[in-house]
Amino acid sequence: MTKSLVDRERYILDGTVQAAGYALKYGIAFTIAGGTHHAGYDFGEGFCLMNDQATAAGYLLQQKLANRILIIDLDVHQGNGTAHIFEGHQQVFTFSMHGEKNYPFIKQRSHLDIGLAENITDKEYLEI
Repeated sequence: MTKSLVDRERYILDGTVQAAGYALKYGIAFTIAGGTHHAGYDFGEGFCLMNDQATAAGYLLQQKLANRILIIDLDVHQGNGTAHIFEGHQQVFTFSMHGEKNYPFIKQRSHLDIGLAENITDKEYLEI
């Protein structure tokens, strides 16, 4: 683990928390750096040392800025870390739509998972 990787993760966490606050204020926000969804409660995976989505959700709940949160993860990889962190939590619902046979090969259980077949067409994807 390098200092630059840790710094990268810290910037991503901060950006996602700021984007969540911006969305509450203005109704919409976007961050292109987020998506460290492979980091779980007690593990990092790949380049994901800390989970920015979970951190932002936890911040919003702790500050009483939200009562319930829906995390929609449409990355080709399952958001296994996010699912791991919020397993059994009622305030955060995790939804992951991902390639069924893609990394990670051992999936965690989100509140709702949709595993997609390989070579799915855009039309099929949008219908699902």
